[in-house]
Amino acid sequence: MTANLTHRTTVADFIADRLAECDKTQREIAEECGFEKANIITMFKNGSTKVPLNRIGLLAKAIGADPAHLLRLVMQEYLPDTWDAIEDILQSTVLTANELDLVRKFREVTGDNDAVPIVIDRDALVAIVAA
Repeated sequence: MTANLTHRTTVADFIADRLAECDKTQREIAEECGFEKANIITMFKNGSTKVPLNRIGLLAKAIGADPAHLLRLVMQEYLPDTWDAIEDILQSTVLTANELDLVRKFREVTGDNDAVPIVIDRDALVAIVAA
């Protein structure tokens, strides 16, 4: 899956993409999430039903996604003002495992000295300039 830097993926599109890459049936996924009927997964992927907040972790695990990423997508789409308020109160954001790994590598490379990152080319993989 190629990231599009100018377009935010919808929850429905994200779930549809993950389902296309998953080797499980929708019935298996529904069962892993505690849903009685498999059609709920179809409803998530076509956007006709919102993913319940209390099932985000189970659904993410079932479709092989990072729970933090799915949580962020859900909150930004369904409850953007609430998500903004949570981030403001925490003065932080929820990081995916990949993002946390990047933060740890940044700290390692910069000697954990709170260096200011400089973006040289937004299409570059990663560039860290420690001044």
